[in-house]
Amino acid sequence: MARAESVVVMIESIERASVMAYHKRKLVLVYAVMRHFAQDLRAAGWTVDYYAEHGDFADALGQHAAKYRPAKLRLMQQSEWGVTEALAAAAARLGLAVDVTPHVNFVSVPADFDAHAKSAAARVTMDVFYRGMRRKTGLLMDGGEPAGGKWNYDAANRERPVRGLRFAPVPRFEPDAITREVIAMVERRFAGHPGIVGDFALAVCRRDALAALEQFCAQRLDTFGPWQDAMIAGERTMSHSLLSAYINTGLLHPLEVCERAELAYRNGTARLSSVEGFIRQVIGWREYIWRVYWKLMPEYRARNALGADLPVPAMYRTGDTAMFCLREALAQVRETAYAHHIVRLMVLGNFALIAGFDPIETNDWFWSMFIDGYDWVMVPNVIGMSLHADGGYVGTKPYCASANYINTMSDYCKHCRYDRKATTTDDACPFNALYWDFVARNADRFARNQRMAVIVRNWQNRPIETRAAIRAKAARIRDALCRGDRI
Repeated sequence: MARAESVVVMIESIERASVMAYHKRKLVLVYAVMRHFAQDLRAAGWTVDYYAEHGDFADALGQHAAKYRPAKLRLMQQSEWGVTEALAAAAARLGLAVDVTPHVNFVSVPADFDAHAKSAAARVTMDVFYRGMRRKTGLLMDGGEPAGGKWNYDAANRERPVRGLRFAPVPRFEPDAITREVIAMVERRFAGHPGIVGDFALAVCRRDALAALEQFCAQRLDTFGPWQDAMIAGERTMSHSLLSAYINTGLLHPLEVCERAELAYRNGTARLSSVEGFIRQVIGWREYIWRVYWKLMPEYRARNALGADLPVPAMYRTGDTAMFCLREALAQVRETAYAHHIVRLMVLGNFALIAGFDPIETNDWFWSMFIDGYDWVMVPNVIGMSLHADGGYVGTKPYCASANYINTMSDYCKHCRYDRKATTTDDACPFNALYWDFVARNADRFARNQRMAVIVRNWQNRPIETRAAIRAKAARIRDALCRGDRI
């Protein structure tokens, strides 16, 4: 595509940003990345037709067509279901031919996923897919074998938090004039949206995103693995990369991120277990959920295999709860639009699962509140992994747990007024009664699940009076959530 013969059209659609109440910090990132990219394109000699703070895509596209009279619109495949078709239809109404090119920010192609399915409807596991991606890319491969002789080093990456852990700080990129203009625009245009922009210091251009990648690989990758599942009060980033938002906005490509991480292993600056765990998240999990999304949409988004129907409670919007783990997680999301994967899965997602939150509402909450969240990200992660609402496609067992897990993998419980060991008393941690009630509600289904059957038998072998008291306690908690009471 010759620069002299092409015009890049970029549109800030206020209508699209208002589809749901997206976190303010997320909107700042997206718009700041767009404006800096436009600046970089112009510096490289491209003509850019930029529509800032515009009402909607179709109107801006009409203005662009009238101004430049293009013969064709070249459009990258969009990441969310139905959006490519909607944009192509808008172009067709203007008489424009449309050329749709593949999405550029993924490593896999559909055949990489479908090749592992024994039939069109058969489930593809992440582990099998991940091994295929390792072979395809050559990442952490020594000839035809995985580096170190194993594909997965997860067993080395489950260390519990210990006193005195210290982590290298994440880099800060102070807002320039463009970003400050975006912050002011978001505060004005989207004043009613949740979250706070706060002390925004994220990378919004490729140069700074590359610097963030380099700092992570040099200073935090080695310690990423051991404590990637740990949660520590006041330690919001630990050794996590925080690169997902940069990858998902196109500032970084997943393959270059993984190649830089592999280099850290090859040159001896990061242990294999940390590097493998990180690469598995990027070319394994990220690529896997992308393929699940496009394989199973649009019906996948509406799945509700467990019949969950509790509205997402007010505390997920206000953060007002006496439960320390949830209060800590919700405060972080409100202030930063971020929480690492175990906080998402085993605190926010786990509570939503065992309490029985409505899957679509829960998915939309995660989608709107997280800086790296888009529909393709959240549907398989929330509908599938967190809520088990897909019936077991993404995960063979639900990621449900009582307070015992949170106490094991965090220091949260020592800061909480609730008793992590109690189940039915007034001061009992709500996770405990809700966990066993969740098992009871789904006992028939889970009794057929090899990984859950022993837990179901544990529940069924308890005295009737004990089971009744636990279920009554859980019902009171669920009623309180529905009323919006503080728990």
